[in-house]
Amino acid sequence: MTPDIRKERETALYEAALRLIAKGVSPAAMKVQQIADEAGIGKGTVYEYFASKDEILQGMALYCFDTEIARIAVLMEPCTTLQELEDAVMAYLQDLSGNRMGTYQVIASSIGARENLRGMDECVQALRGVLHRTMAALRQKGEINPALPDDYCDLALLSAAAGGLIGLCYVSKHPDALTPIQNLRVLIHRALNP
Repeated sequence: MTPDIRKERETALYEAALRLIAKGVSPAAMKVQQIADEAGIGKGTVYEYFASKDEILQGMALYCFDTEIARIAVLMEPCTTLQELEDAVMAYLQDLSGNRMGTYQVIASSIGARENLRGMDECVQALRGVLHRTMAALRQKGEINPALPDDYCDLALLSAAAGGLIGLCYVSKHPDALTPIQNLRVLIHRALNP
């Protein structure tokens, strides 16, 4: 079997599990047969790739991280100003909170209690690479204070994004609350160009 076919089938299984979660099936209650049926793949074939449902779910979590990192990279790649970066971060967070947050919360509650995910280090390194490339482009345009170290810039952007996401999740449940969007813009701007 070629690596492309293997990756294609693994992706089909991850997407099937995500669709089941979106339909309200708990990962804990999910069965391999359900995943196989949803993916249109025979149960026996599933076991050619994975030894258990837990392996599928762990792979799915990493697949989700990889997918989000790819989305972030596409949004941040053209950014050459802090304003463009702020716009990209906000667009990403609004899309995430509006379209995938519920599914990811279910995944996190199911998988979060387990040991560290194998492969998470690679995801973190990939995200760092995206952030470093973005910060380098912004530094080149004079948008970021050159005295700020890369690690600080990465942490500042991730902290602002995490805070913004928490704020968006809160606002979605409490519509009368103040929007965190303008505060997120100020936070990013002040952190990276003090």
